[in-house]
Amino acid sequence: MASKPRVVVVPGQELCREILSPRARAKLESFASPIWNEGEKSLNTEELMARLPGAWGCITSWGSPRFTEEVLALADELRIVGHAAGTVKPLFYPAVSERGIIVVNAAATIADAVAEFTLAVILCMLRDFHHYDHALKAGDPWPKRQVSHELYGKRVGIISASMVGRRVIRLLEPFHTRILVYDPYLPAQEAAKLGVELASLEDIMSTCDIISVHAPVTEETGGMITANHLKMIRPGALFINNARAAVIDYDALYKELATGRFRAALDVFPEEPLPLDSPFRKLPNILLTPHFAGYSAESRMRLIETVVDDLERFWRGETPLNLVSPDKIRILA
Repeated sequence: MASKPRVVVVPGQELCREILSPRARAKLESFASPIWNEGEKSLNTEELMARLPGAWGCITSWGSPRFTEEVLALADELRIVGHAAGTVKPLFYPAVSERGIIVVNAAATIADAVAEFTLAVILCMLRDFHHYDHALKAGDPWPKRQVSHELYGKRVGIISASMVGRRVIRLLEPFHTRILVYDPYLPAQEAAKLGVELASLEDIMSTCDIISVHAPVTEETGGMITANHLKMIRPGALFINNARAAVIDYDALYKELATGRFRAALDVFPEEPLPLDSPFRKLPNILLTPHFAGYSAESRMRLIETVVDDLERFWRGETPLNLVSPDKIRILA
């Protein structure tokens, strides 16, 4: 009978209390010999290097050290890394995939939470919940009624059929919306399966009642939504960004929002946390959240579960479900 593989767990107890479920712990211990980090903080580079020799797997998350050439030189038996978070950008160099080390992550788990958050934001903003909440808390006994709207039948623009974008599309199905998608890499046949229409970025920005951005940051998408695109947004529309700030010209976005012509819900910003003197804080037609879309108690507790499930699949000789392709590691490194 083969001995259990050694798996280094990088996150410390402080983070594990949020992202390590009893199920994940039990499952990992059922097929592997985990080397738990008993400290409060994540392992630092030196601590990781001391544990890597002889390890078959490794579990990382936010705050984990980078897998530099120096670190990888000691990873003599490392076959798989499970990143219990989303983007692998902070951690992995191309040398990881070049050495044949498999990388999986929990982006799909986070995507579920972001998509649900997006739907909640759409519904709240269409009904002006934030306006009534602020007015009542300010002492207005009977706030002036806003022109609230239903989501049913609206024209919705999804920018990028990404992991999150596809989940938002699915959540919108009961509302019988007309969904337009801008994604140069989405084949027409796949769009038809999703029940959406392919459209140009210009068409989405100028015609949609709701515009939701779900594009990752790549060389192609950086600054993709320009001042000219933002000028196209129709009066009364709702603009949402739960993806990355780098995709949008935020200076131009502020100028357009300051006119009061449309509304926005923003979860990400060029500088985080959002500075106290940010002019965005003073706009009445905007809902601000602190990079919170992917956060829920349930999704956090499923993060290590997701990668442990894939580590077990890989140990059994099966293909993991949440592979991060070598090309993606190169692009994001």
